[in-house]
Amino acid sequence: MNNKGQLLLLSGMLIAMSVALITLYLTTASISGYRVSYSPWGLPYYEMRSSVYEATRAIKLYKNPNDISEFYQNMSKIYARHGYFLVVNATPIGGSLYKLNLTFKTDRVKLEVEKNVPTY
Repeated sequence: MNNKGQLLLLSGMLIAMSVALITLYLTTASISGYRVSYSPWGLPYYEMRSSVYEATRAIKLYKNPNDISEFYQNMSKIYARHGYFLVVNATPIGGSLYKLNLTFKTDRVKLEVEKNVPTY
């Protein structure tokens, strides 16, 4: 075998290894966001965030406090069907300001949120 054949074979192997390394790097980079947000404890991040968001949105949409409490009772029932304990209380402070108390419990986490929410 002459030097040109060896050079061609070596170049082919280097290109193949480079493509494999680039593919591995891109795959690792694409799933790194998933691995950062993944928790080994299985905490329900999405459910905790959405409960606070939906409770705040309900205060801004409903003007009648009775409608808000009925919405929160239904919201608690929906979360209970998925295995979460959720208690939401909204008390008017004055004018267009409500105090939102939210308790979210699972077997691994107890989250309590207290937030002042304007209705305008």
